[in-house]
Amino acid sequence: MAEINYKSRRRINISTSVKGVKTYDATIELIDATNEEALAESDALVAELDRRYPPQLEEPKEKK
Repeated sequence: MAEINYKSRRRINISTSVKGVKTYDATIELIDATNEEALAESDALVAELDRRYPPQLEEPKEKK
């Protein structure tokens, strides 16, 4: 059986709530990388996800 060696792994879960709000969870794993490299990669991923899926503000509920 062949062994698979990953240098990096990205996991992204994008979901839509019942109100239609999109959210995401992202994880990045880097092997043999410095903390600065890992944070830069993470920041770039978050920036791209924010660009593609901009935060949606919920409308305030009216008081009765």
